[in-house]
Amino acid sequence: MTEFPVSNRFDGGDAPLFVFVDHASNTIPPAYDDLGLPEDVLATHIGWDIGAGALGLALAKQFQAKALFCQYSRLLIDPNRSLDKTDLIPSEADRIPIPGNAALDAAERHRRIETYHQPYHEQLELALDQICRDHQDPLILSVHSFTPRLIGDAQVRPWHMGLLWREDEASARQFMSAVAETTDYTVGDNQPYDARVFNYSVDRHVGPRGLRHITLEVRQDLISNDQDVDRVAGKLGPALSTLLPN
Repeated sequence: MTEFPVSNRFDGGDAPLFVFVDHASNTIPPAYDDLGLPEDVLATHIGWDIGAGALGLALAKQFQAKALFCQYSRLLIDPNRSLDKTDLIPSEADRIPIPGNAALDAAERHRRIETYHQPYHEQLELALDQICRDHQDPLILSVHSFTPRLIGDAQVRPWHMGLLWREDEASARQFMSAVAETTDYTVGDNQPYDARVFNYSVDRHVGPRGLRHITLEVRQDLISNDQDVDRVAGKLGPALSTLLPN
């Protein structure tokens, strides 16, 4: 297999903020033939977190911060899952079968871990090493997005965004309060996902360091194009700035 870049770094400046996006891309390395999926399916929420990479980049630019973006689809292997999770390499996603992941043997599972999952986490660890060398008390921001409605759900999810937290409740509460004061967004508290269940990358790299951090989930219809991404980044800026030194 040809070499494939597992991540992309952005050096936006020296702010005491580091942004990373686990599900920034829906790219499948060429050797995997799109896992047997058509392009229009890969472009949906099952292939990546729509808008999350663009929002993470917009916030990094706004605050002149460094950032890291995973460059492969979570359907290949999910960087935000531990190696013991059954959905690390999903056989289906939101009821859609993934042909290229069917009947995966142990050798291929090991290959994807060694070639994609582990190298991404090594690069994330190195990036966090750097921000910790540069700043005594940096803020770490993990950005995700969620689909307004899962297949089969009758109702649209009611939140514009969610703040996921487990260890750093103080930063999450401060950010949620600031968003409530400065925007009209409805913010879920550990909704639509619970960081006590799904927050592997933060749990692996950020929590053990004792760093202040928040995990932000934004509804995908709010950040589906560049204009909307810039609007949301601008509205979130004042709330995020409350967590940074003056």
